[in-house]
Amino acid sequence: MKFFFSIHNPFIDIFPDVCSRIEKGSPETMIWNVRDFYSNLERVGDEGSRISFSYFVLVIVSSLFATAGLLANSVPVIIGSMCVAPFLGASRAVCIGGAYKKWKTVVKGLIKQIFGLLAMGSAIAFLVTIAFSYLTPEIIATPETMARTLPTLKDVYLAMLIAVSSGIAASFVLVARPKMVSEPYQELSLFNYPRLFDVTIGVEIAISLIPPASVVGIGLALGRFDLFHHSLGLLLVNVWGLDVGGMIVLYLWGIKPEPLQLERKIRRTIEKTINDVVKTSKMSSQIILYSYEKVDVHVGLQAFDLPDQADRSLAKVVSREIEKETGVSNNVTIIATPVRMYTS
Repeated sequence: MKFFFSIHNPFIDIFPDVCSRIEKGSPETMIWNVRDFYSNLERVGDEGSRISFSYFVLVIVSSLFATAGLLANSVPVIIGSMCVAPFLGASRAVCIGGAYKKWKTVVKGLIKQIFGLLAMGSAIAFLVTIAFSYLTPEIIATPETMARTLPTLKDVYLAMLIAVSSGIAASFVLVARPKMVSEPYQELSLFNYPRLFDVTIGVEIAISLIPPASVVGIGLALGRFDLFHHSLGLLLVNVWGLDVGGMIVLYLWGIKPEPLQLERKIRRTIEKTINDVVKTSKMSSQIILYSYEKVDVHVGLQAFDLPDQADRSLAKVVSREIEKETGVSNNVTIIATPVRMYTS
């Protein structure tokens, strides 16, 4: 059974000119001239939606830190838990999946968020609080615990502001310096190193998530159902704000399925055309979109029985096929390495 949704975009009413340029793929609102940007952005979302062993470990450690800090009323320990919490990837998965209309990635990202926060974070806080309640009767709701609830409408608005701002920052890093997406492990200067940005934004996101998730468990363990439902409300508001804030930025920068589909189609055309002509042992391609009408393609391949000057004629064949299949003007460069096999 298939479900079809038609959702009105509120930005069209507020920013009609900007939204019109985005829908038309205007150069003013799109990201061009970056190697494999849209494909690599998809990879960032897919990787962020996966639950790994390290994710389990970091959620457990950050939850233990957060619970201990909240029960001890220790701000430094709570900040330490935010530095460890691994929720940046899941939030980006939801935002990128939504921008590309990859609903499976969105669902997996949301499951990763809710599972890590409630099924693990809150559960660990509940068990730790129960254990310490048997050891000492002095376990009570501290001021730091009470600060992670939503007793007034003002706190709701402030929590939403913090969450949306964190989500905007998480996505803005991806689009403000898009080469970070294509070259995530390149050594850059200290102030441009992408991992430093990711750690900083990750802490901002954790501010909105891990402490209220821990308070949910603490409230249940202490029998304080007011703490439980207030902190749960704060947590859900923050998850919503993070994801919406990130989607806003990606939408305003024109991140949508069409350029990703164009990169995919060009790559499929390259692989099919080359494999029809020569027998390859290894092939890689890099695609640089300048617009919907112009693209540069760089192909590296290792091939058996490669004739002299075959790479030049092969480049022309690939170029013609790309223009035939996509209608895009292109420049193809092929670096071919002949492979010879010897057996004893």
